[in-house]
Amino acid sequence: MTLALPATFDALLFDMDGTLIDSTPCVERIWRRWAADIGIEADELIANMHGVRGQDTIQRFAPHVDQEREFKRLLDWELTDLEGTLPVTGILERIAELDGARYGIVTSAMRQLATLKLEYCGLTAPAATVCSEDVARGKPYPDPFLLGAERLGVDPTRCLAFEDAPSGVRAAKTAGMTVIALTTSHRPDQLAEADLLIGDWRELRFATDGRGGVTVSRA
Repeated sequence: MTLALPATFDALLFDMDGTLIDSTPCVERIWRRWAADIGIEADELIANMHGVRGQDTIQRFAPHVDQEREFKRLLDWELTDLEGTLPVTGILERIAELDGARYGIVTSAMRQLATLKLEYCGLTAPAATVCSEDVARGKPYPDPFLLGAERLGVDPTRCLAFEDAPSGVRAAKTAGMTVIALTTSHRPDQLAEADLLIGDWRELRFATDGRGGVTVSRA
């Protein structure tokens, strides 16, 4: 881990699931149901699906099924089952500190689902929100984070990304960003590419500089 705090960045980019909101029990319940329904083994799928677009997971683990039909079926289930979805501890307080700051969300979820989940947890999607349908290549490719930086009008190397999954950490690092990873869904050793690890948002504080930048410090 190489990030010394406090440090100032031109913009912040947040992953959603596992970073802003904890939807792991809900998401895994739905994907296990789907795996059983189509007759594939669920454990390996669950171990590799976090932070990855749903359509990419389906293609990897069930290339034999009708891709469009199964993706729509899963999306329909996720849109109607949010039980157990909660904001990650401390995030509402940290978001309140970002008034006037440049920040966005970079998620592997579809926009309709992302908006619904965020609202369910008392959060609002910022204008610079990159969703699954916005890029041809999802995480672990850098494309989603590069698009997020472009929409905020900042150099990717001046962005701080927050992630919880190895695929997301890899995507942000490949985009040239500094990365803080939350250990909400993966072991610390699985997030070793990140520049710093935290357990939840109570460990940090944000302060805006009046020009859109943000200083990140330890609580």
